[in-house]
Amino acid sequence: MANYDILKGKKVLAVDDEPDILDTLEEFLFECELETASTFESAKELLENKVYDVAILDIMGVRGFDLLKIAKKKKIPALMLTAHGLNPDNLVQRV
Repeated sequence: MANYDILKGKKVLAVDDEPDILDTLEEFLFECELETASTFESAKELLENKVYDVAILDIMGVRGFDLLKIAKKKKIPALMLTAHGLNPDNLVQRV
């Protein structure tokens, strides 16, 4: 079994407009202190008012690149997530 100690107690924000994606992330990140948001507005409020070790941001459904700008400003590492098929050229954006 994989060692998940590195995740234990980490504060993670997961943002996606698809409830099943958030459910899956909750299953995988059971060792973390996970908060979730399903809208841009709720995610923006959380990012602006709390501190996280990492944010997992949906690209398409919740204005993920706008949330990435907020995370970057607060020095919160972010992972971008999408279920849509994109080519690498679509993911290049300077923030």
